[in-house]
Amino acid sequence: MYKIGEFARIANITVKTLRYYNDIGLLIPEQVDIYSGYRYYGDRNLEEIKLIKELKEAGFTLDEIVNKWNNFTINDFEIKRQELYEKQSEIDKSIKKIDALKGRIANGKILSNEIDKNKVKKL
Repeated sequence: MYKIGEFARIANITVKTLRYYNDIGLLIPEQVDIYSGYRYYGDRNLEEIKLIKELKEAGFTLDEIVNKWNNFTINDFEIKRQELYEKQSEIDKSIKKIDALKGRIANGKILSNEIDKNKVKKL
């Protein structure tokens, strides 16, 4: 069993985050001392925190993780994948817009599409 500080260090997570995860019912310590309130974490908790981190890296929110814990389906992952593809498409569009705007900068100003940059340079 690990005290909260030791567990936080091993799991590479803050004590504050561990307390928050406990408060929302996501990561419950294996044991809590009824007199001192000290939280003790075990190897099962290490596996859980690794899974939580993986799910977050995959794009799941804490709310989604809490609500689906031990009840994930293949469909949940397909839905998340589709959401990420849609975000990726939005990001790609934003990048194209940035590139287009970048090409319209002259003398520190963004020119409208109708203004020829060469005319501005001559002025």
